[in-house]
Amino acid sequence: MTTFSEVQLTIQKLTNKKVTYSAIGEVLGTGRSNISARAKTNSKVTEKEIKLLEHAYNVNLMDDIKNQLEEMHDAIKERNLVKITYRPDVYLSAGYGVEVFNEAAEKITIDARLLESEKGIKINPKNCELVRVSGNSMAPEYRHGDRVIIDKSDTELIDGHIFAFKYKGQCFVKEINILSDKIKCISLNKEYDPFYIKHGEEFTVFGRILPRIRL
Repeated sequence: MTTFSEVQLTIQKLTNKKVTYSAIGEVLGTGRSNISARAKTNSKVTEKEIKLLEHAYNVNLMDDIKNQLEEMHDAIKERNLVKITYRPDVYLSAGYGVEVFNEAAEKITIDARLLESEKGIKINPKNCELVRVSGNSMAPEYRHGDRVIIDKSDTELIDGHIFAFKYKGQCFVKEINILSDKIKCISLNKEYDPFYIKHGEEFTVFGRILPRIRL
Protein backbone atom coordinates (compact mmCIF):
# COMPACT_ATOMS: atom_id res chain seq x y z
CA MET A 1 0.00 0.00 0.00
CA THR A 2 1.02 3.64 -0.28
CA THR A 3 0.41 7.11 1.15
CA PHE A 4 -1.78 9.98 -0.06
CA SER A 5 1.18 12.18 -0.96
CA GLU A 6 2.54 9.39 -3.20
CA VAL A 7 -0.90 8.87 -4.75
CA GLN A 8 -1.31 12.60 -5.41
CA LEU A 9 2.07 12.88 -7.15
CA THR A 10 1.47 9.74 -9.20
CA ILE A 11 -1.94 10.89 -10.45
CA GLN A 12 -0.45 14.26 -11.42
CA LYS A 13 2.37 12.55 -13.27
CA LEU A 14 0.05 10.17 -15.15
CA THR A 15 -2.60 12.77 -16.05
CA ASN A 16 -0.29 15.77 -16.43
CA LYS A 17 -2.79 17.77 -14.36
CA LYS A 18 -2.73 19.35 -10.92
CA VAL A 19 -4.57 17.18 -8.41
CA THR A 20 -5.46 18.63 -5.01
CA TYR A 21 -6.36 16.89 -1.77
CA SER A 22 -9.80 18.48 -2.18
CA ALA A 23 -10.24 16.68 -5.49
CA ILE A 24 -9.06 13.40 -4.00
CA GLY A 25 -11.45 13.92 -1.10
CA GLU A 26 -14.36 14.42 -3.52
CA VAL A 27 -13.63 11.13 -5.22
CA LEU A 28 -13.44 9.34 -1.88
CA GLY A 29 -16.49 11.08 -0.41
CA THR A 30 -14.66 13.03 2.27
CA GLY A 31 -13.19 16.50 2.82
CA ARG A 32 -9.81 18.04 2.09
CA SER A 33 -8.98 18.37 5.81
CA ASN A 34 -9.37 14.63 6.32
CA ILE A 35 -7.11 13.76 3.36
CA SER A 36 -4.55 16.37 4.45
CA ALA A 37 -4.52 15.02 8.00
CA ARG A 38 -4.05 11.45 6.77
CA ALA A 39 -1.25 12.60 4.46
CA LYS A 40 0.61 14.28 7.33
CA THR A 41 0.50 11.12 9.42
CA ASN A 42 1.46 8.88 6.48
CA SER A 43 -1.88 7.08 6.71
CA LYS A 44 -2.06 4.35 4.08
CA VAL A 45 -4.49 4.53 1.17
CA THR A 46 -6.72 1.45 1.20
CA GLU A 47 -7.15 -0.89 -1.75
CA LYS A 48 -10.77 0.30 -2.12
CA GLU A 49 -9.64 3.94 -2.22
CA ILE A 50 -6.99 3.11 -4.82
CA LYS A 51 -9.61 1.52 -7.06
CA LEU A 52 -11.94 4.54 -6.73
CA LEU A 53 -9.13 6.91 -7.69
CA GLU A 54 -7.99 4.71 -10.58
CA HIS A 55 -11.55 4.69 -11.93
CA ALA A 56 -12.02 8.45 -11.47
CA TYR A 57 -8.75 9.40 -13.16
CA ASN A 58 -8.53 6.44 -15.57
CA VAL A 59 -5.01 5.48 -14.45
CA ASN A 60 -3.19 2.43 -13.10
CA LEU A 61 -1.77 3.71 -9.83
CA MET A 62 -0.26 0.65 -8.20
CA ASP A 63 2.02 -0.37 -11.05
CA ASP A 64 3.39 3.14 -11.42
CA ILE A 65 3.85 3.67 -7.68
CA LYS A 66 5.64 0.35 -7.39
CA ASN A 67 8.06 1.35 -10.18
CA GLN A 68 8.67 4.74 -8.53
CA LEU A 69 9.41 3.17 -5.16
CA GLU A 70 11.84 0.72 -6.72
CA GLU A 71 13.63 3.54 -8.54
CA MET A 72 13.76 5.65 -5.38
CA HIS A 73 15.11 2.72 -3.37
CA ASP A 74 17.87 2.16 -5.93
CA ALA A 75 18.70 5.87 -5.93
CA ILE A 76 18.94 5.94 -2.14
CA LYS A 77 21.39 3.06 -2.22
CA GLU A 78 23.53 4.72 -4.87
CA ARG A 79 23.61 8.13 -3.15
CA ASN A 80 24.29 6.75 0.35
CA LEU A 81 21.08 8.16 1.76
CA VAL A 82 19.20 7.00 4.83
CA LYS A 83 15.77 7.62 6.28
CA ILE A 84 15.21 9.02 9.76
CA THR A 85 12.13 10.01 11.76
CA TYR A 86 11.08 13.64 11.46
CA ARG A 87 8.61 15.17 13.92
CA PRO A 88 7.48 18.41 12.22
CA ASP A 89 5.29 19.52 15.12
CA VAL A 90 7.86 19.01 17.88
CA TYR A 91 9.90 22.07 18.87
CA LEU A 92 12.85 22.23 21.24
CA SER A 93 12.97 25.58 22.96
CA ALA A 94 16.18 27.52 22.65
CA GLY A 95 14.61 30.00 25.08
CA TYR A 96 12.54 29.30 28.14
CA GLY A 97 10.53 26.22 27.25
CA VAL A 98 7.96 24.99 24.79
CA GLU A 99 5.35 22.30 25.29
CA VAL A 100 4.96 19.38 22.90
CA PHE A 101 1.44 19.48 21.50
CA ASN A 102 1.58 17.04 18.59
CA GLU A 103 4.10 14.28 18.03
CA ALA A 104 3.07 13.19 14.53
CA ALA A 105 6.00 11.57 12.74
CA GLU A 106 7.08 10.98 9.17
CA LYS A 107 10.17 9.60 7.48
CA ILE A 108 12.54 11.83 5.53
CA THR A 109 15.69 11.03 3.58
CA ILE A 110 19.04 12.61 4.42
CA ASP A 111 22.69 12.10 3.53
CA ALA A 112 24.09 9.27 5.67
CA ARG A 113 27.30 11.27 6.12
CA LEU A 114 25.42 13.62 8.45
CA LEU A 115 24.95 10.80 10.94
CA GLU A 116 28.48 10.67 12.30
CA SER A 117 29.99 11.66 15.64
CA GLU A 118 32.89 14.10 15.95
CA LYS A 119 35.22 11.09 15.86
CA GLY A 120 33.71 9.82 12.61
CA ILE A 121 31.74 6.99 14.23
CA LYS A 122 28.59 6.17 12.27
CA ILE A 123 25.29 6.58 14.11
CA ASN A 124 22.39 4.22 13.46
CA PRO A 125 19.61 6.21 11.71
CA LYS A 126 17.06 4.26 13.79
CA ASN A 127 18.43 6.09 16.84
CA CYS A 128 18.00 9.52 15.27
CA GLU A 129 15.11 11.97 15.12
CA LEU A 130 14.80 15.33 13.43
CA VAL A 131 12.99 18.18 15.23
CA ARG A 132 12.83 21.97 15.03
CA VAL A 133 14.38 24.65 17.24
CA SER A 134 12.18 27.43 18.59
CA GLY A 135 13.70 30.77 19.62
CA ASN A 136 17.17 32.24 19.20
CA SER A 137 18.90 31.65 22.53
CA MET A 138 21.16 29.01 20.92
CA ALA A 139 22.24 31.33 18.10
CA PRO A 140 24.49 31.46 16.21
CA GLU A 141 24.89 27.65 16.42
CA TYR A 142 21.16 26.99 16.04
CA ARG A 143 18.62 29.58 14.98
CA HIS A 144 14.83 29.68 15.14
CA GLY A 145 13.31 27.21 12.69
CA ASP A 146 16.47 25.16 12.20
CA ARG A 147 15.97 21.41 12.10
CA VAL A 148 18.43 19.50 14.28
CA ILE A 149 19.22 15.82 14.69
CA ILE A 150 18.92 14.11 18.08
CA ASP A 151 21.01 11.00 18.70
CA LYS A 152 18.68 9.16 21.09
CA SER A 153 21.32 6.52 21.84
CA ASP A 154 23.53 9.17 23.51
CA THR A 155 21.77 10.24 26.71
CA GLU A 156 24.68 10.41 29.17
CA LEU A 157 25.23 14.09 29.92
CA ILE A 158 28.70 15.43 29.10
CA ASP A 159 30.04 18.89 29.93
CA GLY A 160 30.14 21.23 26.96
CA HIS A 161 27.80 19.19 24.78
CA ILE A 162 24.34 20.20 23.61
CA PHE A 163 21.41 18.00 24.61
CA ALA A 164 17.66 17.86 24.04
CA PHE A 165 15.68 17.25 27.20
CA LYS A 166 12.34 17.63 28.94
CA TYR A 167 12.08 19.55 32.22
CA LYS A 168 8.89 20.48 34.07
CA GLY A 169 6.77 19.34 31.12
CA GLN A 170 8.65 21.42 28.53
CA CYS A 171 11.28 20.60 25.93
CA PHE A 172 14.64 22.36 25.66
CA VAL A 173 17.89 22.37 23.72
CA LYS A 174 20.83 23.62 25.82
CA GLU A 175 24.54 23.23 26.42
CA ILE A 176 25.12 21.24 29.61
CA ASN A 177 27.48 21.92 32.50
CA ILE A 178 27.38 19.35 35.33
CA LEU A 179 27.98 20.85 38.79
CA SER A 180 28.23 19.08 42.14
CA ASP A 181 24.60 19.56 43.14
CA LYS A 182 22.87 20.67 39.94
CA ILE A 183 22.97 20.84 36.18
CA LYS A 184 23.59 24.18 34.52
CA CYS A 185 21.65 24.68 31.27
CA ILE A 186 23.42 27.24 29.12
CA SER A 187 22.26 29.32 26.17
CA LEU A 188 24.88 30.08 23.52
CA ASN A 189 23.31 33.50 23.01
CA LYS A 190 24.74 35.44 25.94
CA GLU A 191 21.65 37.65 26.13
CA TYR A 192 19.91 34.69 27.83
CA ASP A 193 20.67 33.69 31.41
CA PRO A 194 21.31 30.03 32.25
CA PHE A 195 18.93 28.05 34.42
CA TYR A 196 19.61 25.19 36.80
CA ILE A 197 18.17 21.74 37.43
CA LYS A 198 18.80 20.27 40.86
CA HIS A 199 19.88 16.65 41.06
CA GLY A 200 16.83 14.53 41.79
CA GLU A 201 14.37 16.75 39.94
CA GLU A 202 12.30 15.20 37.16
CA PHE A 203 14.45 15.50 34.08
CA THR A 204 14.29 13.40 30.89
CA VAL A 205 17.17 13.43 28.40
CA PHE A 206 16.03 12.78 24.81
CA GLY A 207 19.56 12.62 23.42
CA ARG A 208 22.53 14.60 22.23
CA ILE A 209 22.26 17.10 19.38
CA LEU A 210 24.62 16.28 16.53
CA PRO A 211 26.96 19.28 16.31
CA ARG A 212 26.93 21.87 13.55
CA ILE A 213 24.13 20.19 11.61
CA ARG A 214 21.21 22.39 10.60
CA LEU A 215 18.71 21.28 8.00
